[in-house]
Amino acid sequence: MAKKKARKPAQKATKKAAAKRAAPKPPSAADAIRQLDAEFMTAANAKDASAVVKAFYAADAVLMPPNHAIVDGRGQIQNFLQGLISAGFSGIKLETTTVASDGDLAYGRGRYTLSMSPPGGAAVQDEGKYIVVYRRQGKTGWRAIADIFNSDQSAQ
Repeated sequence: MAKKKARKPAQKATKKAAAKRAAPKPPSAADAIRQLDAEFMTAANAKDASAVVKAFYAADAVLMPPNHAIVDGRGQIQNFLQGLISAGFSGIKLETTTVASDGDLAYGRGRYTLSMSPPGGAAVQDEGKYIVVYRRQGKTGWRAIADIFNSDQSAQ
């Protein structure tokens, strides 16, 4: 039987260091959440409510839109978003200005611009603000668990 050559300690240390350098560092919470926002905008602007929900929301998420009851869970959130699309949703832009995290929870705060072109009606643009609370979900990463937004426009 052939004997294995014993590696020298310096070789082991060098290989460990190389492996450590090669392993990709996971993104920070802020980077991951900003990436989620980008995915949200891409899916929403493609008018794909299913893709928005799948990429952005946890299974137990709640959406709290203005002048509306709480929308509870992915299925109901998808129905709400599909209704918005059917009502003439034409685009959204998110600008997350603040992200903070502690352990498995984080929040993002920012501004939005929402465009609507209702069938048979005039195009409308709304600007406002939002806060989203996120929870780290194991292998799937960060997902929204509470999403609230409201308009800067005065009530009419």
